[in-house]
Amino acid sequence: MGHTDERSECHRIKDDFMEVVEKMKKATKRLLAVFLALAMVFTLLAVPATSMKDVSAATSKKVYFYPSNGVVTYKPGDQYSSYYTIISIIGCSKKSEIKKLKSTNKDIRVEAKDGYVKAYFGKKAATTTISCTAKGVKIKTKLTVKKYTNPVKTFKIGSKNYASKYAKNDDYRLNKKVSKKQLSIKANAGWKIRSVYVVNGSTRKSYTWLDKTSFSKKITLSKVNNAYVYVVMYNTKTGAGETLYYYYSNRTY
Repeated sequence: MGHTDERSECHRIKDDFMEVVEKMKKATKRLLAVFLALAMVFTLLAVPATSMKDVSAATSKKVYFYPSNGVVTYKPGDQYSSYYTIISIIGCSKKSEIKKLKSTNKDIRVEAKDGYVKAYFGKKAATTTISCTAKGVKIKTKLTVKKYTNPVKTFKIGSKNYASKYAKNDDYRLNKKVSKKQLSIKANAGWKIRSVYVVNGSTRKSYTWLDKTSFSKKITLSKVNNAYVYVVMYNTKTGAGETLYYYYSNRTY
């Protein structure tokens, strides 16, 4: 990927998050519910939406993949040639505890980490079954890679609709300050808005667990290169999760 930007920072945050998870898994069982809630927040990092039924079924086991049967996407309009997603192994905290890890599809490469698996994929639709033995328990999960589709029909700031900017890619940068303008988002058919985050320098506003098809709030983005909106969405039919980014930025990458 070769450079550092907000997306790279998100990947570093995700790896740091996994270290925190390992500490949490050593704490009391009551913290498991907290972990699951936090894990679902990271749908912005290619983790798909998961139903409460799936969570309930998974937590009846001591060692299991989370999320199970995930769906991730590749973006035909971005500059990347490869991607990765993280699949946690609940009940496992060390790389050495993961044995016989394999993927049934050679186009999806897997790598064991401390308590989780990294799955690498490219710009190609694919499906694989990932399996391993973790702490002596045989587990498996399915991972599906799909082509990205635009989750919004409206992404307006003020009177300008930027929805077309998300036709092939999930982020858009514009060197234009936003001062107390209405952010209005409407989802395409089959999509819902899970969360919206607005960051303007040290000011951060979070609108979480929305599960709606529309959203509207006044926003200000005045801190160039440190002001952005990101919108976490999920597809109710496929289970795919997407995070759309809008940056106030004078950088072109």
